[in-house]
Amino acid sequence: MKIRSLRVLMLCLTVFGGAALAQAQIDSVTRIQADIPFNFTVGDTTLSAGKYELRRVDDLAENVLELSSVDGRSRVIFDASPTQTKDLMPANRSELTFDKYGDQYFLTQIWVAGRSTGEELVKSRREKRIAAGGKASEKHSVIAFLK
Repeated sequence: MKIRSLRVLMLCLTVFGGAALAQAQIDSVTRIQADIPFNFTVGDTTLSAGKYELRRVDDLAENVLELSSVDGRSRVIFDASPTQTKDLMPANRSELTFDKYGDQYFLTQIWVAGRSTGEELVKSRREKRIAAGGKASEKHSVIAFLK
């Protein structure tokens, strides 16, 4: 009887341990890279067009992200909140989504291919002021790549 109980315990540990490891591997993909062809704003910081890398600052603070230019000249750290795809289906590509008002772009969402959850940024005071002025926004996406 003890041997059978031990085998059941080992099977449970293997199954649940494997599931936890698979989840940890998915969650460890924290860096994506994108070539953004226009100037844009994250929070109160305006960044120039160029190649950027996005990563989590700390695995324990999943909502704190860092966006830095590949050339090392620009960097911004910001908070984001979890969001889900509208149909709860995994995103089919990694991308950064922007709201565009006239010629101004604001980073609003971050999606990673294969995940049904993404990151959403809080609208900055500047973006809220522009939106309150009656200007409608257009959605623009830039494809990103896992690094």
